[in-house]
Amino acid sequence: MSLGESPGAGRSKRPFGVRLYLTIGFAAVALITAGLSYLLLTGTGDQAASQRAADITVGRAVRLADRIGGRVPKKSATAFTSITDPGFSAWVYDRNRELITPRLSRGVVPNDVDNHFAVVKNALQGSRTVDRLPDRATMVATPIFRNGHLGGALLVHADQPQTLARTIHSISGDRLTAAIVAVVIAIVIGFLIATAITVRVKRLARSAGRITEGELDEPLEGLGGRDEITDLGRALETMRIALRETFGALSSERDRLAAIFDALTDGVMVVGPEGEVRFSNPAAEPLIESDRKVSELIRPWLIWAEERGSAERDGIRVGERVYAIGARRLSAENAVLAVTRDRTDALRREVAEREFVSNAAHELRNPIAGISGAIEVLRAGAKDDPQAREHFLSRLSDDAERVSRLTDALLTLARIDAVGRETNDVIDISVVIDEAVQAVAPPDGIDVSVEVKNGVAAEGDAVLLRQVLIGLLTNAFKNTSAPGAVTLRARREGAGEVLIEVEDTGSGIAADEVGRVFERFYRGSQRLEQEGFGLGLSIAKRMVNVMGGDIGVDSEVGVGSTFWVRLPSAKPAPTPVA
Repeated sequence: MSLGESPGAGRSKRPFGVRLYLTIGFAAVALITAGLSYLLLTGTGDQAASQRAADITVGRAVRLADRIGGRVPKKSATAFTSITDPGFSAWVYDRNRELITPRLSRGVVPNDVDNHFAVVKNALQGSRTVDRLPDRATMVATPIFRNGHLGGALLVHADQPQTLARTIHSISGDRLTAAIVAVVIAIVIGFLIATAITVRVKRLARSAGRITEGELDEPLEGLGGRDEITDLGRALETMRIALRETFGALSSERDRLAAIFDALTDGVMVVGPEGEVRFSNPAAEPLIESDRKVSELIRPWLIWAEERGSAERDGIRVGERVYAIGARRLSAENAVLAVTRDRTDALRREVAEREFVSNAAHELRNPIAGISGAIEVLRAGAKDDPQAREHFLSRLSDDAERVSRLTDALLTLARIDAVGRETNDVIDISVVIDEAVQAVAPPDGIDVSVEVKNGVAAEGDAVLLRQVLIGLLTNAFKNTSAPGAVTLRARREGAGEVLIEVEDTGSGIAADEVGRVFERFYRGSQRLEQEGFGLGLSIAKRMVNVMGGDIGVDSEVGVGSTFWVRLPSAKPAPTPVA
């Protein structure tokens, strides 16, 4: 089987894919985390630095006040001047709030200190005041004691120590470097993790690709872990094993069908407009030239079929053999289907073989197409969908069972047609009709009703009659539009016949075509594009004739059609025969 496009043709060639997305994700998380940490640590560090600067200023102010209080008043100013530091401005007040030190201290005057009068007043009352000012400055007002008595007040205005500022700046730089390093490490780790994940996913993708291409013998790799990817791999492995078993069974069934088709003694060919043979079975090889074109002796009938829609010829001599040919135009494929029959053998056996091949070519086409189509869909990707896979596997099972039933029925028909049937069984008509109704599901909007008189029995074969009724019901459903109705009736007619009718409210059949509907390959002038080759009613007629009955149709265009079957009547059997 060939596909229009290789399963791997649309496979991605990008170098990164999911790996890049995961790496970017890890990097983004690391960047956000580092940024938040940097902002949080920066704010906390600034607060800690400001608090530390305030503590240092308070300590210096207290020590300076103690040193000033330990000296005599006349020497206070000298002692004060000798211990002041850069960026550290201080003023001393006596008990009357008179400034006893120079107003300018390190470029700052008391008026530059907010609310200095109030804090000095508090200090002269024995209270210490500490206030952190803008620009990382600290103001301290503390009392000065001499010999245990309040001797004055000290007012201090100090900037943040340069050593502390340099340390904070260095720490800030280290924090930024640490954040950058963290982001880089996160990118590397993210890339490695993403690579580890994508490598395993790509391995599973390659395995799934092999399954899609039908390579089901090689087991999947990397199924020893315990994570979700391993679970996915195990599910694929289970699917691979199930598909291998299923395809094995399908291949056996396909080989069986191919063997049946190849064993047919009638030739089947699909011939193109230039005479090229697109398909043939071994029985058709004598009619094919060495250049794979059909013999010129039967080419005129194929041209006739292509122009008129169909063509038949009972006797065409090719060398020492005589063939009958039936041809039908396949408009959708721009080709002609030709079925040839070698008529040089005994007539009875020859006719039986011809009918068998024709019936097989018609009836087996749909299930074979269904099996092939289901395999195509499964290989195209439906096997990855559990619901779709179960649906198509169920269809394959149904088609295989249908092929088996049809093969048995066609073999029975060929045997009966070749040697006749010695005896007929008694058929309970109501049982056969019920089975036929259950076998064919009506389309939406089509009502089905059954009208069977009690005790209606006929002579014939229940299997053949059921197949005839299924075909008539199928045709009725196809040609009846919703809303519509299909009715099955069965009754005795006189003393020797049973009449079975399948009536529909469909489009009807033109009067000039009613007499041809039971001809082989005839489908009507307006139905050439429908599925099938016009053999269904021909098969039904042959089955009814084998049972000793008759079949016909009454129809009116726009009103509907009634197909009827007449069989010899019989008394009801004690036990219904199905």
